[in-house]
Amino acid sequence: MPDAGEDWNLLVGRTVELRRDGRLVRAGEVEDAAKDSSVMWLRFDGNHGRQLIAKSDNYEIILRERPAQNG
Repeated sequence: MPDAGEDWNLLVGRTVELRRDGRLVRAGEVEDAAKDSSVMWLRFDGNHGRQLIAKSDNYEIILRERPAQNG
């Protein structure tokens, strides 16, 4: 998979972590992304709703791997 920080369109439907200075800020599912990958909407569990993340926010975007499928 290409670097998660480059083409955010490839992350739609996937769970990512937002990190700053190596520390986890939030994690959520990428709900949508601009065609130019300048912004993405992250959806969070519970009452946290969603958040618009801009590339200019300078988060490190880490793709969370999907759990392995059993048999």
